[in-house]
Amino acid sequence: MPAAKATQATTDHRPRVAAERRERMRKRLVESALIVFAQKGVGASVIPEVVAAAEVSQGSFYNYFRTNEELLAAVSEELSNEMLQLIEGVVGAIADPGLRVATAIRCYLQLARGNRMAARFLASAGVRAGGEHSMVYDVLPPDLEEGARLGQFDTAALPVAVDVIKGAVLVALHRMAHGRIARDYPEQMVQAMLRSLGMSMTDAVRLTAAPLPRLAIQAESLLARVQARAAVKDADS
Repeated sequence: MPAAKATQATTDHRPRVAAERRERMRKRLVESALIVFAQKGVGASVIPEVVAAAEVSQGSFYNYFRTNEELLAAVSEELSNEMLQLIEGVVGAIADPGLRVATAIRCYLQLARGNRMAARFLASAGVRAGGEHSMVYDVLPPDLEEGARLGQFDTAALPVAVDVIKGAVLVALHRMAHGRIARDYPEQMVQAMLRSLGMSMTDAVRLTAAPLPRLAIQAESLLARVQARAAVKDADS
C-alpha cells in the first residue's frame, strides 16, 4: 500500500508541470508578438519574426497559435485585460464619477507612456486593440452616465462620447509612441476630452490636477515582461 501511494505521488505532478511549461511558452510567444507587432505594425505577417524572437521552433509555435490573426487577438486581449484590471483596481474607490473618468484615462495614458512598446502596439492596433473589452468601453460608460445625471457632463454629448474619447486616446498613444511630448501632455489631453463632454475648464483642470494613484504592475505581468526585454535590447544596442 505505501509503495502504491509513493508511485501515485510521483506521477501526480506531471500534468501540473506540463501545464506550467505550456503557460510559460504561451506567455513567451505573446510578449514576443507584442514586441514584433509594435515594431512592424499589426498589418504585417509576423509569425517568422515571433518564432525567432521567442527562440522556439515553428512547430512549437503552431501548437499555440494557427494564424497571425489569432496571435494578434491574444496579444490585444491580454494587454487590454491587464491594463483594465490595473485601472479598475485604483478608480473603483473614487466616489466622484468625473474624477473616476479623468483618473482612468490619465492612468491609461501613463501606463502607455511608461511602456513605449505597449504604446506602439496599441497605436498600431487602433480600435482593434481589445475590441469592446477595454478601458474606454468597459470602465467609462457607466461613469459618464452617472456624471451626466449629476450635471458634470452634457447629456447630449454622451451618445458619441466614447467614440470621441477613443479617437483622442489613439492620437495620444501614437504621439507618445513615436515622439517627444510635454510632461503634462496626458493631463492636457484629458482636459480637452472633459471639455468636449461639456465640463468647464476650471473643473477639468481641477480633476486632472489630482495626484494619480499608484498602479501596482506585477513583475510577471505582460507590461513588465515586455519592458524588461526592451530594456535589455536597448542596453545591448
